[in-house]
Amino acid sequence: MIRLKKATPLGRLIRQDDTEELALPTWRLIREAIHAGKVDEALTLLDYCYIETKTLHDGLVSFVDYVLTTLAGFNEEEVYKVLRKRYEPVVNRWLIETPRTQESLQRCLEFQRGHGGNCSVTEDSDRYVVVCDPCGSGGQLWRTKDISLVQKAYVWTWGKSSIPYYCVHCCVMWEILPIEGRGYPIRINLIGNRPEDPCIHFYYKNPESIPEEYFARVGKSKTY
Repeated sequence: MIRLKKATPLGRLIRQDDTEELALPTWRLIREAIHAGKVDEALTLLDYCYIETKTLHDGLVSFVDYVLTTLAGFNEEEVYKVLRKRYEPVVNRWLIETPRTQESLQRCLEFQRGHGGNCSVTEDSDRYVVVCDPCGSGGQLWRTKDISLVQKAYVWTWGKSSIPYYCVHCCVMWEILPIEGRGYPIRINLIGNRPEDPCIHFYYKNPESIPEEYFARVGKSKTY
């Protein structure tokens, strides 16, 4: 029997099903409830499924932050080396599979929805603007956890110090590596100076419209 009940120590709902049903995916239960016309049950399970996946997600984000922080304790430059090696093949595939701006916008917003953040999108004449307040990964981490911050300013931290180690991957993945690979970034990231600041992303429709300053701050030159 499926039982979604509050666990007092956790302060939230958790499935307390019969043993043989505990491993059934919640998404399967939602589909079954919908097909059976049990709308209220499906909605309750849907809300719980968000908690179920978000809890796992946030734990993994915290673990990545812990690993990068530990690595930085030996030498901050090692953080860049690891992130670069991790994301080089990812970015190479991205540039082949998702070459156009609107495609990257759609795919990146899929990431943001998966992170469970609070984002909005607007369109200007020359670019799309995404405001994450906060994003569901690094932004939320910075607002809710006691984390270590980058000690010095580097080109791979947008020339900024005192930002989360976790957030550095956005500079490496979305800006540095794409500039090296095709001459311009996938997106521009404007990370805040404080945890309460939103993170803003620019997706320029034409690479020629990207200001030179966004290349210079990551140690690159504009070629378009």
